[in-house]
Amino acid sequence: MDPLDVMMHVDNIKPHFQAIFSADSHEVIGYEVLGRLELGTETISLGHFFHDPNVPDDFKMEIDQQIQDLALQRYMNEKINVDLYLNVHANYFTTDKEDEFLDHFLSYQEKGLDLTHIVIEITEQEFHGDIELLTHTLKYLKTLGVKVAIDDLGTGASNLDRISLIEPDILKVDLLALQNESMSNAYHGVIYSLSLLARKLGAELLFEGIESNYHFHYAWRNNGRYYQGDFLSSTTNQFVSKTILRERFRHDIQQFIQVERSKLTAKFQLTANLNKQLYEQWRQIRKNRSLDEQIDSLAKAMEHIFFRVYVTDEDGFQKTVNLIRTETGWIWDETVKGKNWSWRPYFIENVIRMNEERNGILSDLYNDIETGERIRTFSYPIDQSLYLFLDISPMYLDENEDLLW
Repeated sequence: MDPLDVMMHVDNIKPHFQAIFSADSHEVIGYEVLGRLELGTETISLGHFFHDPNVPDDFKMEIDQQIQDLALQRYMNEKINVDLYLNVHANYFTTDKEDEFLDHFLSYQEKGLDLTHIVIEITEQEFHGDIELLTHTLKYLKTLGVKVAIDDLGTGASNLDRISLIEPDILKVDLLALQNESMSNAYHGVIYSLSLLARKLGAELLFEGIESNYHFHYAWRNNGRYYQGDFLSSTTNQFVSKTILRERFRHDIQQFIQVERSKLTAKFQLTANLNKQLYEQWRQIRKNRSLDEQIDSLAKAMEHIFFRVYVTDEDGFQKTVNLIRTETGWIWDETVKGKNWSWRPYFIENVIRMNEERNGILSDLYNDIETGERIRTFSYPIDQSLYLFLDISPMYLDENEDLLW
């Protein structure tokens, strides 16, 4: 709809609410306020209006204020005691109308609004002003009890430095990209990074765009505390019962736990089996040959599992060639001998673990630098100062689906 048409129907713009659920209580813990234009029997989302860079900020602020006023009045009149999430364009806080906006918002505190139940949602990607002014205003609001959420993470290029400066209470991750298979592999890495960022910042993860049970499970296993989407509760002009999905949550999460236990069991069993097989295979290999020849024999004996094998010392210097399986057989890559891999994630930690436990370690799932495919690596100590690294082939992982999580 044309922005001018929206402005001509201001009286028909109403707040709608989408429930947000919690993993720990299984109850509604908040509502996001979303603007809707009601024309007869038609209800039109205003998302495009607010995200269109060609719409003047004055138009957006006027509509925003109307939606928020109506939402806050209903929220207070109906004595709702869960959080209310208000979408606010971050640029508002760095304009000459900042004081006007804040004064109007804070006037509700004088009317009895508990600010500890208010969450301000901003989209960091769309912010183009002075980050210091923004962080100053948001920190002031936080001293009053207001919480801050960063919206639309996972859908575009976010600036992690700016997010860290804002110190949000909630990171809101959009699962829309999961519906695009061409993006999904890279997206898993983005979600993992956001999960680590949330932990470092002491923030909670809220997953929105949950459209299926798969999305729900994905959000749960990626450390989501809060959930939002049409699969759980659609956007309506009414508040719903806090306990509307309590039993369904309990049932679904119990199923998720069972699935996760099955996958973890598969990983533990693979780790135990590989430790046993490598111990037996390494014992049988003649040690009167070069280290390159020894791992060549090992690689060929276990080629149904691994596609790349090499050895480093405890400081990460590669002591052998890379043994790489191709369609025509195993090849030796001499170019990597002597390179140092101590910079890789968990390398030093895993070497210490192998020394202490005298057992091999199965890595998490990651994208291989060389092939771009998702793989796992098994690390195994062959003596006090030498360590085998064996990359498990994508084909083997595909045949054992429990290992693909």
